[in-house]
Amino acid sequence: MTNTFDRPGTTPVIRRRRPAFAAPRDEIDVPPLDHIAPILDPPWRKEDTDTPDRKALYLHPEGHSLGLRIQSRGLAIQTWITAGPDLPPIPDGATPTEQAEAQAARDARLQPGRTWHAVLNTRATRALATDLGALVRNQLIPALTKKPRGIPAPPPPARTGQPDSTQDTEGTQT
Repeated sequence: MTNTFDRPGTTPVIRRRRPAFAAPRDEIDVPPLDHIAPILDPPWRKEDTDTPDRKALYLHPEGHSLGLRIQSRGLAIQTWITAGPDLPPIPDGATPTEQAEAQAARDARLQPGRTWHAVLNTRATRALATDLGALVRNQLIPALTKKPRGIPAPPPPARTGQPDSTQDTEGTQT
C-alpha cells in the first residue's frame, strides 16, 4: 500500500494495487445465450433481442414474460418471470367450496405484474444448458401458478474429495 495525496493539504488516500503475481479477476467464458437458452414448448415464443448473445426474452399469449441475461464477467445468469395482467376468473355458478378453492388458487399464484427472480451461478454448474433449462422449467414457470414462499436455504458444503452435484440458485419476488 502506498499513501498518495490527491491535493495538497488533504487527507492521504490509501490506494491498493494488485500484485503482479495475482491471478486475473474472476471471469468465466460463457457460451452465447442463444446457444444455451432453453427451448420452451408452445405457447411460449422466443422474441428477438438486440443482444441475443447476452439476453433472451420469451413471451406467452396470456401476457407472461420470461427473461434470461448473462451478468457481467459471466459469473451468473439472471432469470426472471413476470406474471401477465389477468388472473383466472372465479366461476360464477360454482358452490361456495369451489369458489373458495378458486380464490385460494388465485391467491397462491404470482400476482399480475409481479416478478420472480432466480440466479444461476455459472461457476457451480458443469452442464450449463441443462441446469438453465431445469431452473426455468422447475422454478420460474411453476411460480406463475404457485409462487415460492421464500428463498431456499443454500446446500451444505461438499465434503472434501466428493463432487458438488448441487445447483446454486436463489429466488426473490419483486
